Amino acid sequence: MTTVLRRSRPVARCLVLAGIAGCGNHLPPPGMCDVPTSGETVTVTPVALGGTPASYDDLRYSPELKKVVAAPSGTGQISLVDPDSLAVQMLPAPRGVYSADASASTVYAADRGSNHILAIDIASATTIAAQAMPGTPDYVRFSPTTSEVWVSLPGTNRLEILDAANLAAIGSVTLPGPPEGLTFDGERAYTHANGRVLAIDVARRLVTGEWDTGCGFSHGFPQVDDQYGLAFGGCFSNGGVGVVTMQGNVRAGFEAGGGEAILAYDQVRHHLYLRGDPGGTLDILATCSTGGLGGLAKVTIPNYGHGASADDRGHVWVADATTGGVLRITDPFAATR
Repeated sequence: MTTVLRRSRPVARCLVLAGIAGCGNHLPPPGMCDVPTSGETVTVTPVALGGTPASYDDLRYSPELKKVVAAPSGTGQISLVDPDSLAVQMLPAPRGVYSADASASTVYAADRGSNHILAIDIASATTIAAQAMPGTPDYVRFSPTTSEVWVSLPGTNRLEILDAANLAAIGSVTLPGPPEGLTFDGERAYTHANGRVLAIDVARRLVTGEWDTGCGFSHGFPQVDDQYGLAFGGCFSNGGVGVVTMQGNVRAGFEAGGGEAILAYDQVRHHLYLRGDPGGTLDILATCSTGGLGGLAKVTIPNYGHGASADDRGHVWVADATTGGVLRITDPFAATR
């Protein structure tokens, strides 16, 4: 039997918090979002990477690079996947890398083994800069509006900010709790903390919003819909998600089942992609302007895979820890209007 290793850090957090408020979700109903379908077929395409089972904790489509950045831990490599041709470029990386993102020319990787952030030049496949962190880095993301690299540090309740050119430390953002996930959307960044979504002004490096989601405890990368003014907060349990307005009103909730929520979002289609890890299905959900959710499809996927990301070509990408590869799932449904 194949054993797939999975991250255990949030479990410890949940056990600590259980004595205070527990980790159960208190989500409202999904609301209403009726979207007609016409028997569309969802296509699932496996993409092999290392060829052996590997644990994931992140998966990222980089709009600047136009490729999927996959960093399965313990493999010693980061894979860049072309979303159309499925061609794969491999970059060498330390085995302690669990999270990675990219600009148009550089991959930024979080090495939890050495507590360093690395900059890897894509053209030469060489590490060109490294910066020690004042704690264990959780996730790393490139900020395109400021050409910065942001790193979440749950052990210190903050986000560290680095210069993208040389990884010099240039600032930080103090948070009200340990950050979970990190998402950029224009001039704002979003993270989770203790059942809430936090909005951060990127230029001012200040928390400007803090919204309850209905989750007992947070998990995954928060998602946003700018046109509808909505944020989506993932839950630690039962594949849950809370939909909240950017004024702080909880509009809807949904539980996909399984374990920790893994979520991605297509802002053009207004489609939410949600799984619980472990769990053998991915839900494709339509989102209406009211915040209501409606089911479009439930897709069978492998039981383990701790990462998902939507590209700008109508695909959602899901990590497959059972093979060490990724799945390209084509969304055939029309945009929600």
